[in-house]
Amino acid sequence: MGSLAERWQSGLLRTPGKRVLLKATESSNLSLSATTRGISHFSNFMAFPDYLYEKLRRVLLSAISFSEICSSNPLQEKWLYSIWSHQRINGNALHTLTGEPLFILHPGFHSLEAGPDFRNALIRIGNNPPQQCDIEIDLGPSGWKQHFHEGNPAYQNVGLQVIWNLPEHFIPPVGRPILNLKEFLDAPQKELLEWCLSDDAQSIPESLMGKCCEYFPQLSENDLDRLLQQAAQVRLKSKSFEIAATARNYGWEKALYIHLLRGLGYKQNSWPMQRLAEVFPKNSHSLLEAQALLLGIADMIPKKLSNKDDSQNEYALELWDIWWHHQASLTECILPESIWKLSSTRPVNHPQRRIALAAHWLTDPHFIDDLESWAVLDCTIKDAQSALFDLLKPKQGDPFWEHHYTLRSKRFEKPLPLIGEERVSDLFVNVIAPWFWARTDRVHDPLASKQILNRYLSWPTSGKNARIELALKRFYGATPAPKFKYAYQQQAVLQITSDFCAKTDPCCHHCPLPESLRQCLHSAV
Repeated sequence: MGSLAERWQSGLLRTPGKRVLLKATESSNLSLSATTRGISHFSNFMAFPDYLYEKLRRVLLSAISFSEICSSNPLQEKWLYSIWSHQRINGNALHTLTGEPLFILHPGFHSLEAGPDFRNALIRIGNNPPQQCDIEIDLGPSGWKQHFHEGNPAYQNVGLQVIWNLPEHFIPPVGRPILNLKEFLDAPQKELLEWCLSDDAQSIPESLMGKCCEYFPQLSENDLDRLLQQAAQVRLKSKSFEIAATARNYGWEKALYIHLLRGLGYKQNSWPMQRLAEVFPKNSHSLLEAQALLLGIADMIPKKLSNKDDSQNEYALELWDIWWHHQASLTECILPESIWKLSSTRPVNHPQRRIALAAHWLTDPHFIDDLESWAVLDCTIKDAQSALFDLLKPKQGDPFWEHHYTLRSKRFEKPLPLIGEERVSDLFVNVIAPWFWARTDRVHDPLASKQILNRYLSWPTSGKNARIELALKRFYGATPAPKFKYAYQQQAVLQITSDFCAKTDPCCHHCPLPESLRQCLHSAV
């Protein structure tokens, strides 16, 4: 009846004394998940013929191939990332499409955020000196324009585009080096495909490990905690100095709002959110007026409304009725629409919702006083978390923004909070604690400083952070990294990467941290 793969696709596979019908995929190209589900049907066999598992595995590999890699299959794209991370290529014979010799000194670090696929690679092209740059992996060279990388500031540091499919008669562009990955594989595609499906492909590449991974796992729990506490306090003081500098220009209260709004903007929109706080008029405003002014300055109030007679239009009209009275006087403050980065923003975290939340803080006359009372509250850390969450969320709710992502989005029935516990935690460690620390340091109040430091060191961890996870992989390599219980431990890792990893190349050249750790361990023996 044909090959084993053909019998698999037809849904029929004979075994001695058994006739088993398998569920075939709807299309002729079997996906990995569908093939794996088919394999599970064999768990009910009464007897296993010789080499059955090997045959089934061969079926799996015959159903998928590199030749059918496409952008609609994220699993197959992941294979390319694994090949690049582990450098499963013949590194001594690389050259770009224009024939220039290419040397990969470090492949970079796979990024899970928006932007290039690999950050901080180290490469050398031709006789040029080594350059630290980003790497973009596309299925074909046309992906550069199709994905709008050209002209995107996030991709301006890309020094090499790596592709899999090279079109016939393709003319390489000027100024964008391209490597055809398929041409330089270190093993036949069938063998490499088998590796991509193995645990080895998911393991930590040796290039990812920092030189300090030899020493971090040897630190005792106490020594590690002392190191992390010291690094965390450096970070706390550094942020407090930054806030104090803002306070010298705007005053302490406005400095708090500026940095709170900056924190609401996340990394992508931190600057425009900060700018909104800087230019927001000082006069007393109602909540609706504040939302209108902030959204107007942000250039986010729709210029045209739909013909529907609903609450969405009604709210937008109310904003316009307020905004047009102030627009002329605030013209110089209006931000260009293009300044907002929305491509990688979750709808629930859209800047319009964050701006609406900020208006609640800016119009609450007791906001600062309540925050100061919270800081000296004698309670458990769990109660402190709950109290801060209650303080930062809208006190009276927000009928419109708890049911909309944007001014144009459809209304959803179930209300969504304007701020979550994870963001509250981030604002505490990055803004609120440093703000209090800066103020107590200014008035030389050691008791208050100790109080806010104790709360800072007791604050539980927040959500996952891709930078922290990458750093721990570099610090610990194949050794399991410690599970953090406190937010200051996460902050410490970020400080260490900022002080050391970010100031050296990916190969850790001239980084003093590994040698310092080695000496500490040696002196402890």
